[in-house]
Amino acid sequence: MDEIIYFVSLTVFFALNLRILCALHIENKFEKMKIWEIKTAYFLIALIGGHMLAEIMLKLSQLFTANL
Repeated sequence: MDEIIYFVSLTVFFALNLRILCALHIENKFEKMKIWEIKTAYFLIALIGGHMLAEIMLKLSQLFTANL
């Protein structure tokens, strides 16, 4: 069950983080015409943020199921 919670949370939070990052226009901090580096930075930051939030959701679900 934990794997399902983690994977679903990771997918949702990755998509949410990627959308937020695109709205922030971080590409202004990079040199012009560095498309590959910008997309890689977006992907990695969104993946790390998604992983951290998915771990929090997993810990919360374990906390609530331990009390039952």
